[in-house]
Amino acid sequence: MWKVVVIICALGNPCTVFQEEPAKYYDTKQECLSVAAEKEQALIGAFDNFGYTVEKNGHNCELKKNINYV
Repeated sequence: MWKVVVIICALGNPCTVFQEEPAKYYDTKQECLSVAAEKEQALIGAFDNFGYTVEKNGHNCELKKNINYV
């Protein structure tokens, strides 16, 4: 199962790692990367709306093994 990770570095601020909360998991890396790209663009837009300059950004997916569902 794959989990979304997005990193945003705004000028004058430390880089921040974003993960979906509550955590969502995707069956394939490609599906996860597609969601991660959408989330990244939404976050960049939000930072821009609040007047921050995004210096660096990126997204990826992290493989999680042995996910226990409650």
